[in-house]
Amino acid sequence: MIVTAVRAVTGVVVSGAAITWEDTYVSPVAVRHRLPAQAIAEEVAAHPGVSHVETRGPGLLAVHLAVPGRIAEAITRDERYGTGATIKACWADFPRTFDNPGFRVRFAHERACAVLRRAPELGVPRGDAAALTTPAERKLLGLLAGFDGHRKPVLQLERIADAYHDVHEAFREEPTPQHGARVLLAGAVRVTLSNGLRRLGETPRERL
Repeated sequence: MIVTAVRAVTGVVVSGAAITWEDTYVSPVAVRHRLPAQAIAEEVAAHPGVSHVETRGPGLLAVHLAVPGRIAEAITRDERYGTGATIKACWADFPRTFDNPGFRVRFAHERACAVLRRAPELGVPRGDAAALTTPAERKLLGLLAGFDGHRKPVLQLERIADAYHDVHEAFREEPTPQHGARVLLAGAVRVTLSNGLRRLGETPRERL
C-alpha cells in the first residue's frame, strides 16, 4: 500500500516501506528516499482500509488502519508471505528453553499450528478480524506487518515469536467468539514463521 502510494505520487519505485510498530504502523520511506511525506500520506489515507495517516518528526508516516486485524486476514490468504532470500543464522535445536531464541521461534510456530489444528475440534466459531483489539494483539499484528522485507529478519522472527507467546499465554479461558479472531492471528503467525524458518534452511515442524 505505501510502496504503491510512493510510486503513484512521485514515480519512484522503492523495494519496501520498512514498517515498524510503535503505537501504530510507522514507515520512514519518505525520509529515507527524500520524498514528500505529506503527499504520500494523503495518497495512503485514501486507501479504503486506512482510517488516517499522520506525518511525524522529519517525515515519518504513521498509518492507522480502520481494522488492524485485516493484516492477519491478508497474511493467511498469502502462503508466500515472508518468503525471500536465505537467512544466515545459527540457532541450536537445544536447549529447548526460552533462553534459546531458536526454540522460542520454533515453539511459537508449533503453538500456532496447534491452535489451527484444535480450533475445529473445540467448535471455535469463525473469526472476526475486528475483534483483535488488545494491546498485545495489536503489537503482534504490527510485527507481522513489518516482517516482509525487514532488514533484520532474524531479529524480527524472534520479536514475532515473543509477541505471540505473550498473546497465547494471556488467553486460556473457554472458547468464545473472540477466540475465532485469535485463530486468524495464529494462521498469520504460522505462515510468517514457517516461511521465515524455511529461509533459515529449516523444515517447519508442527510438533517439536
